Amino acid sequence: MTGGRMSDVFVSYNREDLKTAQTIVDGLIAEGFNVWMDMNLQAGENYDEITEDHLHKARAVVVLWSSRSVKSRWVRAEATIGARKNTLVPLMIEPCDRPVMFELIQTTDLSGWNGDREDPAWLAFIEVIKKRLAATPLPSTGSESRGGGPAAAKAQKRAKAPKPAKKKKEKRSGGGLLTAVGLTFIFGMVSAAGIYILRPDLVAPVLTKLSEIAASNSAEASPGAGATLTAAAVEPAAAEPVIAPEPEPEPALEQAPAETAPVTFRECDMCPDMINVTGGTFLMGAPDEELARNAWEGPQRKVAMAPFAISATEVTFDQWDACVADGGCGGYSPPAGTHGRGNQPVTKVSWKDAQAYTAWLTRKTGRAYRLPTEAEWEYTARAGTTTPFWWGPLFEADKAATGSDPVNVDTLPANAIGLRGVSGNLREWVQDCYVNTFANAPLDGRSVEVAACKLRVLRGGSYKSTPAELRVAARARNDAAVRDNLTGFRVAAQP
Repeated sequence: MTGGRMSDVFVSYNREDLKTAQTIVDGLIAEGFNVWMDMNLQAGENYDEITEDHLHKARAVVVLWSSRSVKSRWVRAEATIGARKNTLVPLMIEPCDRPVMFELIQTTDLSGWNGDREDPAWLAFIEVIKKRLAATPLPSTGSESRGGGPAAAKAQKRAKAPKPAKKKKEKRSGGGLLTAVGLTFIFGMVSAAGIYILRPDLVAPVLTKLSEIAASNSAEASPGAGATLTAAAVEPAAAEPVIAPEPEPEPALEQAPAETAPVTFRECDMCPDMINVTGGTFLMGAPDEELARNAWEGPQRKVAMAPFAISATEVTFDQWDACVADGGCGGYSPPAGTHGRGNQPVTKVSWKDAQAYTAWLTRKTGRAYRLPTEAEWEYTARAGTTTPFWWGPLFEADKAATGSDPVNVDTLPANAIGLRGVSGNLREWVQDCYVNTFANAPLDGRSVEVAACKLRVLRGGSYKSTPAELRVAARARNDAAVRDNLTGFRVAAQP
């Protein structure tokens, strides 16, 4: 990097690949690019702060994949940020298996490159860099915190406006209060991004207090008053973190699941209770601004759903045992958990086991049963909401099934269409093959299917999950043959 300008290209690599990385950086500089790698750090500079600053401001993030870098948490994290900001340019410097979340991102193969800048593979890589830079606008320099440097700072001091004449003390206005509250909210977003998930009990009193202060002050404020109120005037308790206000509600989506008594059916004594779900449209995935969002939870897009039915709860041990007793489910009987069988959700069942259960239900009832698609699961879990959790923007422990063990499925609170246990208890298999993006997923609610699929999607989190993992948009994956005590499933069917 030269001068004081922020680099266009950020290079992420594993230290064991330093020689190759330096050759690539030298080649990029020779091509005229402004490049930064962590070897540019000067003595005394803070590694984390400087690296993150360059990573977030780079217009192209070049990640060098090797058998060593794919295991590096730093490289994977930097690649994730690049993917999220749409600045990622992956580069294979030797044959290796990339992390699964990056497998579907087009990668330039530069393995075996010897530094020849006339090599077709190198020229192709350069074209990718140029296209990425062309697609990413230059950051504004007029108001950046570092823009102008010391000289500019001195000039600003010299250009200070003359002190205004003293005015009579005015009453503090509601407009000024809102300014202070806004600043406090921004501080809450930046410095306590996880508060809305982790400590809603601290957030609620502060919001209430701020609302009361705003109401009392607004009555005294004159129209158009421009007096400024400092953040200190709000006087929130020092130990109470503040969170940003709830965003404006999204425009209503057509025919979201109605908050009316669900239409249910059950086709045998030990069959699941099913809920008929009306068709409609919804926004699937996490919005870019959602706290704790992961790159593989988007991009958010509108999906049109046909009517279907879904079980109100996760399948229980009693329901599974009925399948085994009737000659189904391959005769497999999962071991009981700490609290026995009965109405506990059945655990230690693989995606393939779940397929065997739905096949048995289909034979027994004559209705086509199956696992829900990922879109069906999220559509019914959201139940018409657009917030991180089905009950709202803040985590509420009494609505999620978390703790040391799973609980009986009928003891959990239901969402607006009657589904219980969609956040916690057990993470749930869905039909879809795991792909690390929704970019090419069907827009009609069908499942994503890939030839020779090994990894299947899990939704909803388990009793051991963190609040971030219990968000409606959170996704996980596992081998279709794995059985563990955190995983179960619910079923879907034709209405």
